Amino acid sequence: MNQQVLIKKLAAEHNGTLTHNQLVNNNISSYNINLALKSGLLERTRSGIYQKSNTTEDIFYSLQQKYKRGVYSLETALYLWDLSDQYLFSLDMTFPRGYNHANLDLDINAHYQIKTLQDIRITETKSFNGNTIRVYSPERTLAEVLRTINMVDVEIVTNAYKTWAKRNEKNINALMDFAEKFKVMDKANSYLEVLL
Repeated sequence: MNQQVLIKKLAAEHNGTLTHNQLVNNNISSYNINLALKSGLLERTRSGIYQKSNTTEDIFYSLQQKYKRGVYSLETALYLWDLSDQYLFSLDMTFPRGYNHANLDLDINAHYQIKTLQDIRITETKSFNGNTIRVYSPERTLAEVLRTINMVDVEIVTNAYKTWAKRNEKNINALMDFAEKFKVMDKANSYLEVLL
């Protein structure tokens, strides 16, 4: 198969967003990547990230591909789980403590977590363009936003709890387990007593 045709096929499979590694892993040569850029088939949106021309960047997927150790968290996770409609000026992403962050993208609001808490309840959801991204579960997020260190606006937290409480699919035990881990049991209980 012609490499330019293969690039089009890969772009379609990934809803318009491709990484340099995805291209290389499919045996696309540097010459053909440059040819795709020159011809306007692709445009470089970030270092190592390409977008099919005339498509909108899937920023959630792009940044997840660029920073594979990061997990969407806090207000960004609330937004992805439809627990907040607050416009995001930057995306909250949590990394393992000690992660080298010298060149993090300006669109990322970085948070750091100890290893034992970093990997708990990472789930997957679809970005608005249909790409798979990693995000913390709704229950973990609802506990974590109560931590004073995260400074999430009270109104955003209250609305998130109200929205979550109305859902059929909610796991109160998981929420309380995370509230205990993050030492916010009293705050979580005060929300749940009012809403449930």
